[in-house]
Amino acid sequence: MKIARKSKQFFIFIIDFLILYGTLYLTLFMRKWSLPTEVSWQAHVNAFTFAFIGWAVIFYTVGLYVLETSYNSIKFATRLFISVALSTLLTALMFYLRPDVDISPKTVLFLFALLSYIFIFSWRIAYGRLARTSAIRYSVAFIGATDEVLHLAEVIEKQPYLGYSMTFIHDEEGVCPPTKLKKLTSPSELRDEITARMPDLFVMVNGARLEMETRRLLFGLIGEGARYISLPEFYEMILRRVPIDAINDSWFLENIDLRAKKTYLVIKGILDRVLAILTLLFTSPLLLLIMIAIFAESRGPVIFKQVRLGKKNKPFTILKFRTMRIEKNNFVPTSVGDSRITPIGKFLRATRLDELPQMINIFRGDMSFIGPRPERPELAEMLASAIPYYMQRHLLKPGLTGWDQVSGEYHSPSIEDTYKKLQFDLYYIKNTSLFLDISIFFKTIMTILSRSGI
Repeated sequence: MKIARKSKQFFIFIIDFLILYGTLYLTLFMRKWSLPTEVSWQAHVNAFTFAFIGWAVIFYTVGLYVLETSYNSIKFATRLFISVALSTLLTALMFYLRPDVDISPKTVLFLFALLSYIFIFSWRIAYGRLARTSAIRYSVAFIGATDEVLHLAEVIEKQPYLGYSMTFIHDEEGVCPPTKLKKLTSPSELRDEITARMPDLFVMVNGARLEMETRRLLFGLIGEGARYISLPEFYEMILRRVPIDAINDSWFLENIDLRAKKTYLVIKGILDRVLAILTLLFTSPLLLLIMIAIFAESRGPVIFKQVRLGKKNKPFTILKFRTMRIEKNNFVPTSVGDSRITPIGKFLRATRLDELPQMINIFRGDMSFIGPRPERPELAEMLASAIPYYMQRHLLKPGLTGWDQVSGEYHSPSIEDTYKKLQFDLYYIKNTSLFLDISIFFKTIMTILSRSGI
């Protein structure tokens, strides 16, 4: 049974909001050790509600609604502290800039922030423990065995808060390597297991060779309320990327419908151009300073130009601030700790400021703010010969940032890493929407703040 990730995130979000309002009421009580009057409470609710929206945005940006988070970790405690501190500062600034607000929150804001941190941290720890120990999980059985199946089984075992539990892997072909998981190899074993306890969800591996008796057994379970889902769909639901080796041409015919997204893509293109112009206007002084710094640091052109592949494999010239020395530079793809990168270039890459000239590419319509990253034609041709469906990533405009870039790991242009990137790219192409783009936007901010570029 599918458990919606968004539903869980929304539940956590609602509880956070309730805690904020409850903490506000408690703070007003502790201020005078008496229940706040209706007038005072309403005035504070009216003033703080707008601030709470800002708190929610900051919480989301910092990654407090990522379900894979370990809530009892130092990392989460630190992120929550930073989020509350920043939210408190912005709330104080908001009240300072709004003299029309008829309250004096200065005396309660610090206490409110402290209590909010304690209560939200305690609630998240409780939720994390409940998710790990809750018996309300949906049991999963895999019919067929592949590397993707073993990976998913491992994820389910290590991340019980996702809401699933493993039951068995049915492997009649005998291709599954030794594992601690329960493994069935015959129709009779499968029948006995199902008789003892039928799983809530069967994940079907496309192309798995099953005996006729097994097929009849699984087909007959439909009347018993059995639920079935394909491996690619379950993989995507859990890991939010597409398993390349588990799909075929039919997957694209059944899942990629750009016509249905045409209206959104047109609106997105208009917004891209408007935002690109505004960005160039507001950052023009910064652009000038960067150009002067690059020119003064090392010789060579300030703007780096390179041919990349765009939508429908159409080549275009991408623009970036030069971040590498031109001396002894063979212009092979960069790697971690690349010595060709200049000190200023390292800063520009870490802050993504080197990509500001791409606003021109976005305005021209070559790129979008969000989409798969564009690749060099010669490299794309080499990768396409080694990775199936690689060129399908060009169904949409390439982007300044994308689902792969906010995945939390660096992917080089190697075949192995590009395989992973394509999984994220295909997920984005299939699921592109306003909500996903907004999510990528906030995750990009967090990515910039939490790691250095290369």
